[in-house]
Amino acid sequence: MRKGIIAALAGIVLVLVVLFALRSTTGVEIRLDGSVISDTYEETMEYTQGMTYDALEEQLLSRVQFIEDGTDITAEVRVRGSQEGLVSLGTHELEFVRSDDSVLLHLRVVITDTTPPTLQGTASYTAGTGTSFKAENLDLQVYDNYDIYVLDSVQLSEVDTSRPGTQQATVTISDQSGNTASMDIEVFVRDDAEEAPIGTQVFIQEELDDLTLLLNATHQLPDGWEPTDLESVTHDGEGTHYLRKEAADAWQKLYEAAKEADISINVVSSFRTQSYQENLFNSYLAVDPDAATYSAAPRTSEHELGLTLDISYDHELHDDLQTSALGRWMSENSYRYGWIVRYPQGKEDVTQYIYEPWHYRYVGVPLATYLHANDLTLEEYYAQRSEEASR
Repeated sequence: MRKGIIAALAGIVLVLVVLFALRSTTGVEIRLDGSVISDTYEETMEYTQGMTYDALEEQLLSRVQFIEDGTDITAEVRVRGSQEGLVSLGTHELEFVRSDDSVLLHLRVVITDTTPPTLQGTASYTAGTGTSFKAENLDLQVYDNYDIYVLDSVQLSEVDTSRPGTQQATVTISDQSGNTASMDIEVFVRDDAEEAPIGTQVFIQEELDDLTLLLNATHQLPDGWEPTDLESVTHDGEGTHYLRKEAADAWQKLYEAAKEADISINVVSSFRTQSYQENLFNSYLAVDPDAATYSAAPRTSEHELGLTLDISYDHELHDDLQTSALGRWMSENSYRYGWIVRYPQGKEDVTQYIYEPWHYRYVGVPLATYLHANDLTLEEYYAQRSEEASR
């Protein structure tokens, strides 16, 4: 009997200790997904492509609840300690503060990536006896939710071409979090064959709702993809032009602000279908072998995303746009509405395109603000994130 009473008392004490540990030092009860937590807490979350700090804050605020004396005070709580741009892997220290700046919750958020990349490509190759067959001879299509430079990790097991026959080999890619994907190939080694040609290796975007995704010669759209939420946009010129809904809404706000500043904007080009882009690119290429420096091949054009506008102060594209009243206003204000000059001056070696002051891409306010503040192109930004993740 006595032992039972002692055990019961010990259980009560344990419960009280746990409740005390969970009790906020501010006297405010904190709940995460309905469960009471302490005012210093760690949460692990999986990264999703295109996750911004704003979206992360919004998601966390929808899951957390603050109760004071029986009253829900969550509405007066905001998050402090976040950044601009896209969320990076690793640990992020966030504070949930109320209107008087008192801290209610110290939340350590650990962003992880446990999702393996995807790997597809040609499974059979032919190579001449005594020739070299290496990773650069492979035709591959890859994707990763975080590491957009996962193609740099391609590894091929040894292929012996010293004598005729069929060689089995394995292709492997690894993202920066150590997630891997592999595929088996076979190489037919023949006396009458030549050296295998250099292959084509591209990153095929899969999360097409991500408005910040990178699109260029090596980062492409799936064949035949088109946006389904196109809306017409307002401008001062002739013709009807289209953008995806979020970009169109942001453009409307920018356009109205420009009108208040007595700035006129004509849209010259907007969304293009894959077939339109293919015909356009081929027409340029037929007369100019360097056309790829100012025109994009189909599936690589930002116009196919429905997030891009070519703009002008009249009805033509001008190299001097940045020095015009329109160009100066856009330089000072476009990022505030989520728009960037995609191919800026002095970054031609990075973007692989000539300077195009008329080419504006929507990436959302958080990322546009970060790129503007740090003078970065999308290529440089993603390369920066890649370097940080590999440290």
